[in-house]
Amino acid sequence: MYEQDYIIRMNNEVIRTMVKLLLNKDTGVPVNISEGTIKSENKKMLEAANGQSGIDNIKKVEEEILTLVDADKEGALEKALVFYGYLNELTEDALLSKNYSHEKIKKGLKIIAERYGILNVIDLIYR
Repeated sequence: MYEQDYIIRMNNEVIRTMVKLLLNKDTGVPVNISEGTIKSENKKMLEAANGQSGIDNIKKVEEEILTLVDADKEGALEKALVFYGYLNELTEDALLSKNYSHEKIKKGLKIIAERYGILNVIDLIYR
């Protein structure tokens, strides 16, 4: 339990750091990156990730986001941070019911950090 709380806090800190470093925005809540609201396309993405088929939807959305990040599409970074921020707010039980975890969120955030060249900074937070 305490280890999961620690990972959740570190994931939140990583998201906030990435928002500040890469998007030059200050945010208190990781999900509300765009001027305090979630853009409609991001809201649809979150609804799809939270669909009935659980892991299939989360994995599918995650793959789509990582493909956008790899292709350096406009808004991909924000979409990724909103997605992982949303998942990080879910309880461990809710994630486990979809065969996902906060540890997998950490791995996804590290993939994004590596893509944007700040993995060393992010690794300092996770230590």
